[in-house]
Amino acid sequence: MEELRGLPEDYLEPLLPCLDLIKRCNVTFFDNGTLFNRYWRYFYIIPCVVAFYIFLSAYMMQVFEGQLELSELAYVVSVYVVSNQAIVKAIIVVLKSKEIRSIILELGQAWRTEDLSDAQINKKKILLKRLNFVSKAFYWMNIIGSWQYMLTPLCEILIRKYVLKQEPEHVLPFSCKFPFDPTANWPTYLGVYSFQTYSMFLIVYCYVGVELLMVNLCAHISTEFALLHEDLRNLTPLRNSKGKGLGNGIRKIVRHHVKLIRLSQQLDNIFNIMIFINLSSVTFTICFFGFAAKVARTAIEKAKNFIGVIALIVQIFNLCYYAELLQDASSTIADAAYENLWYNGGIDHQKNLLFIIKRSQNPCSLTSMKYSPIALNTFTAILSTAWSYFSLISSLYEGETT
Repeated sequence: MEELRGLPEDYLEPLLPCLDLIKRCNVTFFDNGTLFNRYWRYFYIIPCVVAFYIFLSAYMMQVFEGQLELSELAYVVSVYVVSNQAIVKAIIVVLKSKEIRSIILELGQAWRTEDLSDAQINKKKILLKRLNFVSKAFYWMNIIGSWQYMLTPLCEILIRKYVLKQEPEHVLPFSCKFPFDPTANWPTYLGVYSFQTYSMFLIVYCYVGVELLMVNLCAHISTEFALLHEDLRNLTPLRNSKGKGLGNGIRKIVRHHVKLIRLSQQLDNIFNIMIFINLSSVTFTICFFGFAAKVARTAIEKAKNFIGVIALIVQIFNLCYYAELLQDASSTIADAAYENLWYNGGIDHQKNLLFIIKRSQNPCSLTSMKYSPIALNTFTAILSTAWSYFSLISSLYEGETT
């Protein structure tokens, strides 16, 4: 983390929580310690996650054997899909760790804190305030929701056993198929419960941390484009047809514009596969979390699955919103260039503005596998598809119960 100390505080504020979450999974971008210190935790992290995933997959396989009812399947599918997404995210950030480290440092070094007009300062404050609120809300919603989801069964059992004096059945937070009876006795039950909780928190940390990192980097690049927009719009053109004494204003803007475009492309290169996997599976996750809330037996179970639905909707909305913000911020650079008093400038000034306009007509964006740009219409399409799946599975379930 030594390399981050020289970066601006307002740049790091939304990034540090997501870097901390990822670090809890032992994935670091700025740790220059010895090889053993960096990787020894994997000797227990990887076996825990792999074992949990195998037991969860074994339970899922029962659906092909006809041993699971639709209501039981609803509780495990959403968790299974989230686990798959988190594992893919972990693989991507490990393989792309050097690229992620590079983009964080380069964007931080290009982050502007000086020579800003009042309009730029206000715009920057508004964008960062919104980003910090969104990041904190998403962070705590997922962390608190995860604790509530995983501790609810244990709290319910303890209350029924020691307060209501009942003999409740031992229930685990997640349905898994073990080669032994995990509820045979209290020590075994608590051991398996702790194993599931720890493994799932590793999955949640990676899932939430990587998502927040991608959104924050996208938001920061959008903020820099917004500041560049004001620079370009208010730039005083210089009349000089040969380019001598043209000044550093337009050249500095061109260099910064090129850097932001390159950083946007790097960001998309790192995360476009992850975005594709997220968008292709989130409809099923939302659908089954919603269906689990519908068929839940108790109010607590309904609440925890409903929180899962809300968290996933907020996650996809954040991604689509900031992806569209990046598109808008990069494309409006062309408008700012046109609003500049270009007709008062020399030929070189006009040529530079023409190149800026031409490049801005192809806006930067996050994509799904380099094919489909992500925007708010993607969010509405996902919700529409998820509702269709939810209606279908609800109809199937009602047909089975009647």
